[in-house]
Amino acid sequence: MKKTLFAILMAFVSMTAFAQRQEANATPEKRAENQTKTLTENLSLSEDQQKQVYNLSLARAQKMQELRDAQTQDRSQMRASMETFNTELAKILTVEQQEKYKTMLEDRRANGGGRGPRN
Repeated sequence: MKKTLFAILMAFVSMTAFAQRQEANATPEKRAENQTKTLTENLSLSEDQQKQVYNLSLARAQKMQELRDAQTQDRSQMRASMETFNTELAKILTVEQQEKYKTMLEDRRANGGGRGPRN
């Protein structure tokens, strides 16, 4: 019984780790697509906004990829990139969408910075 439970647990951990590695290895284009999709679903973006958000997300994802590839892991540059993204995003969103976005960010920070609640 313990061996079976352990095997199931290990399989689950392996699948979770594999899924996280796939996201970590995603191309900047895939990251931009995912972010645009998430923001579209949560903020009801118009088609024009979706295009603008994709372009903005792509530019940020490419910059983040450059920083990761440099292997310096300069957190200050990464934070600056995020602040620039948020400033430019605010110019695209309506006031209501900006409020929803701020709530999304606050929820993410409350959950430890992840993509959702941690179990």
